[in-house]
Amino acid sequence: MKKHFLTIFLFCFAFCSCFAQNQDPTVEPEIEMKAGLLGYRFFKDGERLNWKELLDATASVEEANLLIKKGKYQNTFSAILAFTGGVLIGIPLGQQSADRDPTWELAYVGGALGLSAFYLSFRAFNNINKGVDSYNIAVAQKSSYRFQPEFFILNNQNGFGLAMRF
Repeated sequence: MKKHFLTIFLFCFAFCSCFAQNQDPTVEPEIEMKAGLLGYRFFKDGERLNWKELLDATASVEEANLLIKKGKYQNTFSAILAFTGGVLIGIPLGQQSADRDPTWELAYVGGALGLSAFYLSFRAFNNINKGVDSYNIAVAQKSSYRFQPEFFILNNQNGFGLAMRF
């Protein structure tokens, strides 16, 4: 009877101690970024995020938040430069089609603005992408604890045994 009671007690103790630690902490969902024709789209847990929600979601990771803010600023400035460059290119083309003397200097300046907007757009994409990636990496490191014990079979002067290292 004592053996049965002791066996049941040890089994219950082992069972309770196995579940004593929370091995599955709350996992923060990753942010997914998609670049489309009309701009960037961000998704977290299947829901679309706007820029404000994205900045609020990444506030916990300072580096990611700063990169995304910088990328947003660069993206806005790039759009302004691209629009201005397009207007400056379009003015001489409109003058040419109206049979007037075009001022090609405006087109040259517009082309330079367009090229700088193109470069700035790539920089914005890279900064936003790095920001989202650094957020996802930081979230994965916080929530990726896995209990992985190592088991060894021992053989020494006391006999055979099983050892666990964690």
